[in-house]
Amino acid sequence: MDSSVSPPTPEQVERMAAAQQAVKAALLRLAEFLAAGPLYSLFAFEELESGLDRLPKTIQLYCPNAECSKVQTFERVEERGAAYSHKGWGETMAYTCRNCKKHIQKYMYVWNDNGFWKVGQVPELTERIDPKLKRVLGDSRNLYTKALRSRSFGFGIGAICYLRRIVEDTTEALMDLLREEKWDGWTREEREQFELARNTFQYSQKIEYAAEKVLPTSVFVNGRDSFTALHDVTSHGLHGLSEEECLNLFDRCNLIFTHTFRILSEHKREREDFARELLALKRT
Repeated sequence: MDSSVSPPTPEQVERMAAAQQAVKAALLRLAEFLAAGPLYSLFAFEELESGLDRLPKTIQLYCPNAECSKVQTFERVEERGAAYSHKGWGETMAYTCRNCKKHIQKYMYVWNDNGFWKVGQVPELTERIDPKLKRVLGDSRNLYTKALRSRSFGFGIGAICYLRRIVEDTTEALMDLLREEKWDGWTREEREQFELARNTFQYSQKIEYAAEKVLPTSVFVNGRDSFTALHDVTSHGLHGLSEEECLNLFDRCNLIFTHTFRILSEHKREREDFARELLALKRT
C-alpha cells in the first residue's frame, strides 16, 4: 500500500456521497421520464448529475400482454460490444418486460451536455385511463384521451385546452343537475340568479355559481374549489404559457382533475342511493 496517498478528508467523502446520491436520484427521474415523459421535451440534469452517462437498468411500464396486463418492471437490453456511455445523437435502447419476457419497449433519444430528449418510442405511449375515471368521464372520455395524447407528443397547450373543455362541459352538466333538483323549490329571485349565471358570458362566474351550489365540500380547500381552480389555471396557461410550461401545468392539473371527478362520481352515487332508499322507505 502506498503510504504517500492521503485518505480523503471528511469534506471530500461528503462530496462524493452527495454526488452518488445525485446520480441515483437522476436515474430514478430519468426512468420516470422514459416511461411517461412527453416526446421532444428536455430532461435537464442538475449540476451534481452531470457525471451520469448510463440509462437506468430498469423502468416501470404497463405491459399489455395477457399474462401481465399491469405495470411491470422492464429491464434494459444490453447489446454485445455496446459502448460504455449511452450518450449520443439518435441513439436507441430497448427494455423487455421482466415478467413475460415478450413485450419490448424501444426508445430513440438524443443525449448531450445540455440534457436528454426522447425523440421516438415504439410502441407509442398508450393513453391508458383508469377504469373508474373512464366511467365517470362519460361523453368526455374522448376529449380526455386527446388531452393525454397531446401531452405524450409534447403539445402542452393542446393538452390543457382539452382539459379546460372538459371542465366547461361538466359545468353545463352541473347546471342541468342543479335546475332539475332545485327549480321547483326556488323563489323567483333564486330562479333569476340561476338564469343569470347560466347565460353569462363570463364562464368563471358560471363555474363559481355551479361549484357553490352543487359540488361536495370535499373538493373545497380554504374556500377554493377544484373546478374553479382548474378552469383558472388552464385558461392562464392557454393564453400566457409556453408549450413546455403547459406540459408541466397539465401534469399538475391532471392529479387534481382525476381526484375531483372521482369525488363527483362518489357523490353522485351516494345521492342516488339516498334518493332510492328514501323513496322506498315506508312506515311499518
